[in-house]
Amino acid sequence: MSSREQTGEPERRQVTVRPTPRLSPFLIAGVLAAVVAAVVVVLVTGPAEDYSLRGSLGYLTVAFAMPGLALGAVTWLFIDWRSRKRTRTYDLQKIDSAERTSAHDPE
Repeated sequence: MSSREQTGEPERRQVTVRPTPRLSPFLIAGVLAAVVAAVVVVLVTGPAEDYSLRGSLGYLTVAFAMPGLALGAVTWLFIDWRSRKRTRTYDLQKIDSAERTSAHDPE
């Protein structure tokens, strides 16, 4: 037994909570922006001489996908960096199951 359990003192610890954005929506948005940019470029300039409309669209989508992914990742990094300001620290105390049920009794 530890000294805390012997004295009956409840266990306490600090927990840091920071809201973080998920990465996947930012990467998906970057790829979708690449697809939209490829469609706009192909519709405005027309397909290349040796390629069909689909071939030109596929090539430009792949070519624009890497910068789109990079843009999404950089945006995520910026928002993640800004979310560090909302970091909070909480003090937690472990309670027994008997204490938990008596605390939630409506009586």
